[in-house]
Amino acid sequence: MDMASNFITLDFITILYLFLVGFVGGLVSGFIGSGGAFVLTPAMMSLGVPGIVAVASNICHKFPKALVGALKRAKYGQVDVKLGIVMGISAEAGVLYGAHIQEGIKRAFGDVGSNLYVSVAFVVVLAIVGGYVLRDAWRIYRSGNTGAAEKVGSLARKIQSIRIPGTMVYFKSMNAEVSVLFTIPMGFATGMLAATIAVGGFIGVPAMHYLLGVPSLMASASELVIAFVMGVGGTIKYAWSGLVDIRLAMIILAGSLFGIQLGAIGTTYVKPYMIKVVMGVIMMLVLVSRGLVIPVYLSDLDLITKIDPTWASVLKGVSFGIMIFALLTGALIVLHSLIKGMIAHRAEQANEATAMPSLTGQLSPMGRLERILLVSDGSEYSQGAAAEAIRLAKLSPATLHVLKVVPTSTGMETFGVETRQQEMTQAQTYLEAFRTQAVEAGVECTVEVRQAADIGRTIVQISEECHADLIVMGRRGKAGVILNLLVGNISKQVAGLARCAVLMVPRAAVIGQGSLLLAVDGSRHSDAAATAAYRFATMASKPVTVISVVHEDFNERRTTEMKGAVQRVTHLLDHQGVSAKGEVIRGRPVSGILDWARQKGTDLIVMGSRGHSGLENILLGSVSERVIGNADCAVLVVKG
Repeated sequence: MDMASNFITLDFITILYLFLVGFVGGLVSGFIGSGGAFVLTPAMMSLGVPGIVAVASNICHKFPKALVGALKRAKYGQVDVKLGIVMGISAEAGVLYGAHIQEGIKRAFGDVGSNLYVSVAFVVVLAIVGGYVLRDAWRIYRSGNTGAAEKVGSLARKIQSIRIPGTMVYFKSMNAEVSVLFTIPMGFATGMLAATIAVGGFIGVPAMHYLLGVPSLMASASELVIAFVMGVGGTIKYAWSGLVDIRLAMIILAGSLFGIQLGAIGTTYVKPYMIKVVMGVIMMLVLVSRGLVIPVYLSDLDLITKIDPTWASVLKGVSFGIMIFALLTGALIVLHSLIKGMIAHRAEQANEATAMPSLTGQLSPMGRLERILLVSDGSEYSQGAAAEAIRLAKLSPATLHVLKVVPTSTGMETFGVETRQQEMTQAQTYLEAFRTQAVEAGVECTVEVRQAADIGRTIVQISEECHADLIVMGRRGKAGVILNLLVGNISKQVAGLARCAVLMVPRAAVIGQGSLLLAVDGSRHSDAAATAAYRFATMASKPVTVISVVHEDFNERRTTEMKGAVQRVTHLLDHQGVSAKGEVIRGRPVSGILDWARQKGTDLIVMGSRGHSGLENILLGSVSERVIGNADCAVLVVKG
């Protein structure tokens, strides 16, 4: 086949269009919790990309995101890796066979045949799935029902009860053994669909849920493993035949990295049924867009009466216009939800500030410590945070509110039920045991379980609902730049958005007899941090080291200013009876603070932060957030 004919010419307008396609695909992905690939393939085809190349390039763009998503959700115990690999192997076979069919159609009928094959597949699949999604959204809207307890269906129980010697494998997600003779055809069908339209989850997730009895939350998470396994093989297979346009894959990936973050934020401001409405409406618009050009492809293959070239051009133009309308509709709905929510949130903050003038006299959120919010997932990573929360609540004294957020996958709930009773029950059991432990330690404690797609913003919301003075969280590992960009970081998000102080405690970190490091920069935010440092030092009888890191590019005047700021803080701490010493060092702020803490055996770093919200938090970050992501010891971030 002619390789050159597979790839379109890229000019500025085309690149911009593809970037926007990726952006909208990311918005949809972040908003509905699915891959958004059903938008990307038709959008590329509307631009003139052959169907098989659009599918291949979409698979290439998608599998790295599937890997990152699987790693993220595995941290919350949602991924059944064994099931993902077992089904992924058979899905790989389906992808390879599906790609072989695609290539055969292209050789026999050219790009027109490939376009027809992909378009018909899209129309059939989107009609079924989109119709079901909209019906489900209407049902929820009419009934107001949030869902019933998730139960294993009769068909799944029947499949689990069938014993075929030599083929039984235990899967933790269903707590049962199932014959691989059932998983193989499910995986194969998933791969076949992925090779056809670059979306296999429409088969894989409902198959795992309804046929195997996997909880829908774990089914959607485990499908990411399948998507990665079959995506690698599919990309190699298509690339070997010269059908992957890496330019398209990278452009839409770049756009989706921004869109997926904004889409995830938008979910916190809308009701679940609206997310399903967005998903269903976009699917139906894409269906119409693809359906309009099917007669053109049939005419070109002489399978129906020849269509006049003028009418063929009109149909293609209308199809492209509807595709643009679908993309804009999705983007506008998501962005409208985001902007509306942000405006309402700021108005709420302003009202609270007006309604509670007595709080304006507080030097900082840590000027008092009466209510502590502990966020725990029950894992070993949150044990240090739990211990510190109890200790601080006893020393203050303060009441302790313990929160566990059960992650949800909004888009794939359509194929299951609304609630995740199993996860909620396990979380409640853990929290009740923790409450008993806290009460025995002499701490007043309440517990709460929530479900949310956006965990970070939910934590911040609950901290405001319970008027927390301090949020205490564990940290699962050091933050990588790429991982942060792709999937975000909950610790960073909470630190950026919370209006109260936030204490991050890495795994196994203990605030013991070591020194307290207070980082200042002369701002009102570091003054607030100094107030918090004083309180912690007083409670724990700890000495304080006050440092200021002057960037190596700054002049001596800045160094002189920071020496004055450090002297002022150390003098105030000494005057209040806290042992304090200070020093100004030159270097880069983040590495300077981290290196000093490691060299001096610091077990708590205290910093001020102005915080970020919305787009600022995604794009900018802060020194405090980068310190949180890389410190070996606990970090307390205080808002001015």
